[in-house]
Amino acid sequence: MDLPPLVLAVEQYTQQRLPHYIEELRELCAIDSDSYNKAGLDALAARLGERMRGLGMDVNIIEREKWGNDLLGVLRGTGGRNILLLGHIDTVYPPGTAAARPLRVEENIVYGPGVCDMKGCILMAIYAVEALQAMGFYDYGELRFLCVSDEEINIRHCQDVMQKVCQDCQGALILEAARSNGDIVSARKGNTVCTLTARGRSAHAGVEPEKGRNAIVELAHQLLEFQALNGWREGLNISAGVISGGTVANVVPDFAQAQFDLRFLKQEDRLATEELFRESMQRKLVPDVELTLEHAPDIKEPMARTTESLKLAGQAQEIARMLGFSVNHVLTGGASDASYTSGYGVPSLDGLGPIGGRDHSPYEYLALDSVAPRAALLAGLIAFTGQEL
Repeated sequence: MDLPPLVLAVEQYTQQRLPHYIEELRELCAIDSDSYNKAGLDALAARLGERMRGLGMDVNIIEREKWGNDLLGVLRGTGGRNILLLGHIDTVYPPGTAAARPLRVEENIVYGPGVCDMKGCILMAIYAVEALQAMGFYDYGELRFLCVSDEEINIRHCQDVMQKVCQDCQGALILEAARSNGDIVSARKGNTVCTLTARGRSAHAGVEPEKGRNAIVELAHQLLEFQALNGWREGLNISAGVISGGTVANVVPDFAQAQFDLRFLKQEDRLATEELFRESMQRKLVPDVELTLEHAPDIKEPMARTTESLKLAGQAQEIARMLGFSVNHVLTGGASDASYTSGYGVPSLDGLGPIGGRDHSPYEYLALDSVAPRAALLAGLIAFTGQEL
């Protein structure tokens, strides 16, 4: 089938089924599924697994003893290209949020926990695959649909699964939402979380403060020094986000700790910045305070633009034009699992879900009128990733 009729048919198919899409999304958003909620994540994986089986996919629920289960569906076609759809089923909202803020629709906007990040995106992809089947399109080798349960945290258990599904893969289509202006994502900064710990000496703050070594004061000094490096290399961002220390006001604190977020365009920028952090730690304001610096075990590499990924972005722009709209592809500071697929050498494109925004807040939303066009865009990329338009 020629591309323009195919994608237009997918758009029409999805548009006609938007009322059912909303009700399915309502069910998904009614399940609390933060990254530490194994019961909720397992229930969500099971529900989506049933939906994938209904499409004829071979479904594997990847059981986890401690963490939420992951989900992999594989649809085998008649072609030779292997395409990966990648999303995540975990959210940041604690148990009780789903009941307190159930999905609601106000004209063109859908509100609810996870509608944009990213239950609505995963569901849109299911409709895109379903529509391709309805059109009789199976011109791929394997269509692999992986939903992981740990994207929102820095303790990862799914890298091995992601690496495995990327083997012999001609393209990875990442299902994070499009930017609020409709842009898709062709590059992302790398990301890690660093923890700075100060250990001093406690003392009575009124009777003999001179015998203490104030860990909070030293930590504050170091954080200001660290923060001064913000932007010292292009695209490098440093943001202190969590701080703790001390016990009561009349005790010189012997412990303080802070976590901060580090974003970077190049791995060498991260390494050079951490070296400057360690140099600063030698210039103490409070003597005899011990300082240690650690970064999270998971470091997301930057999602870099390559010749092949730029070709994929160009294909997305051409498909969008066939559908009557335009898209730009941009660099964003937000991290996603596109960094892994890109790092495994697979041409990757992100931001392929519906338009949405205000993630991780009570105002998270999804634009309903973007669901059908974006499903058609995704279907077009499934059809022609690794081929010439």
